[in-house]
Amino acid sequence: MKKKDEIILTKEQQTQIDDLYDNGGVTAIKELVALVFPNIDEKYRDGRSVYGKAIKTYLASRGKKTVATSDKKEAYELSQEERDFLYNNCTTMKVSDMCETLYGEKINPSEMRFRACSAFVKTIDDKVVLSEVVREVSPSDYLPPKNETKAIARINKYVHEGIDKNNLKASDKKNISRLIAYMHTYRFLHQISNYASQDNRELFESSFVRYTHDKPDLTQEEVDQYIVLSAEVVIASNIQVRVERLQELLDQAAEETEGKRMAMSLVESINTAQTEYNQCVNRQTKLLNELKEKRSQRLSKQIKENASILNLVEMWKDEESRHKMIKLAEIRKKALEEEVERLSTMDEIKCRIMGLTEEEVLNG
Repeated sequence: MKKKDEIILTKEQQTQIDDLYDNGGVTAIKELVALVFPNIDEKYRDGRSVYGKAIKTYLASRGKKTVATSDKKEAYELSQEERDFLYNNCTTMKVSDMCETLYGEKINPSEMRFRACSAFVKTIDDKVVLSEVVREVSPSDYLPPKNETKAIARINKYVHEGIDKNNLKASDKKNISRLIAYMHTYRFLHQISNYASQDNRELFESSFVRYTHDKPDLTQEEVDQYIVLSAEVVIASNIQVRVERLQELLDQAAEETEGKRMAMSLVESINTAQTEYNQCVNRQTKLLNELKEKRSQRLSKQIKENASILNLVEMWKDEESRHKMIKLAEIRKKALEEEVERLSTMDEIKCRIMGLTEEEVLNG
């Protein structure tokens, strides 16, 4: 294993180094030496020792570089929004792609953010991650926006006032991030991929974007309901097209002498279609009202909770101020008592207060 001024790495050590570097994200030479050669003296645990040189030479032969010292940071804590995004999209996206979407840049696997995302995805049930059902939806079939720029373009396509990309507010960025997450859910991708017509896809997408682009606080159940609502919009549109087509056929039949029987069946079909349309519109109205009411109640509750917290803070501040004033009054009272006591020991002051001179006191 060891020559005069050279260390020959074993196959097991080479495998360990690869695993530490590629999977563990350990790139600092001092850490690598300490982990691969745990029994050597502390003074040899750097890149200048024969042990460090052996590891650097091996990694260099594989096109990998090391750093002198570790730049370790505290573990990255994923927010609830990031967790939701990872859970909703791990079926259709790789960890690297999800990180790029979340943070707007390519993330190195050695970074804490990447490790946190990767670790969270590993906790998700294998039936959810990369399932065969999801692979049936071809990525090239429909491409939801993956970054802020594309999401803004999609919003401005369907929303009249839209978003000024040169004057983004913090609330705008939050809205955009959540919309990207909504549009990467399996339910959304599955639904939009079911439409063979590009017009239907755009109608579905436009409805969903208009309904949800300014609602960053939706629960997963509410997202599913907005998907259903957008699908109902497509259904209503298709019924209208059918009614128009039937109406054209009815007009043609009215001009023909032998078209009376056909006209009766067409009228029945039109009435049936119109009934379906009215039912569809009613479903949309009911669902939309339910969603509005549910969200309004949640926001109202949240406002009340925030107000309660503010009231508690104000009460605490008032109580603290009151205690300070009481304490100050007690200090002043104590100081006054001490001053009065000091004065009461002065015979001359007492005599003056009583209106007596020293001669009157002595001679009666």
